[in-house]
Amino acid sequence: MNNTKVFLKDENVFNKIIDASELEKDDVVIEIGSGDGRLTKRIAPLVKKVYAIELDTNLFDSSRTLIDLKNIEFINADALKIEFPKEANKIISNLPYAISSPITEKIVYFLNKRPDSLAVLMYQLEFGERMLAFPGIRDYSMISVFTQYTSKVEFISKVSKNSFRPKPAVESIIIRLTPKKIIVDEGFLKFTRLLFQHKKKNMYSALIDSRSALNLSKDQLRERLVAYKKKELLKEKVFYLEIAELEDIYDEMLELGICKKM
Repeated sequence: MNNTKVFLKDENVFNKIIDASELEKDDVVIEIGSGDGRLTKRIAPLVKKVYAIELDTNLFDSSRTLIDLKNIEFINADALKIEFPKEANKIISNLPYAISSPITEKIVYFLNKRPDSLAVLMYQLEFGERMLAFPGIRDYSMISVFTQYTSKVEFISKVSKNSFRPKPAVESIIIRLTPKKIIVDEGFLKFTRLLFQHKKKNMYSALIDSRSALNLSKDQLRERLVAYKKKELLKEKVFYLEIAELEDIYDEMLELGICKKM
């Protein structure tokens, strides 16, 4: 998608976002990319407070001027660079598609520490399909692993290009993320990212190609893999591996000294 500002105009889509958010009177909501406030003003009467974050100064000024609801705090800032308000428990956003991956990670880490938390987010269709993807299909990638490892990922609805003005070049999708409230193992994520840089190769080749990042020589890696118990998994292509299998692989690689905890 280019940098042209597009605005959601479809009332049915607004309703789907709000319904999926399961808003309660005590909720404190962060809206990322609040734009001209057309979604903000629909959310605010249903919750305790809304923090509306918008980077574009003109949109920030116009929404702040036109919407007179006492429980909205407008913030003119880059959502990637600021600290989210600690009392928030829900995040709603028609995400700026260019920052989908880093902002999703920030949202998940933030909400993972909070009770009764969830996020309802709109993405470019292609990115959202990668979040939902399962092992063995082309779209299964590191973003699939990260989101499904840390959260319950649910499809809410596809969104037509005709739901926006001006019409964008791509279709969109609404996804709901409910954090699993786990202790995120950063070592597991780092190890998995190395494998998924070579996702179409088998695990053995992916490990060999990752040897520099693992601080091992090819001979050292081969020597340690001799003791690996599940030899059949070494022949499996990385993008066929389920998250539970990846976790088991990581645990054994720790024991073999092939990777390290963080």
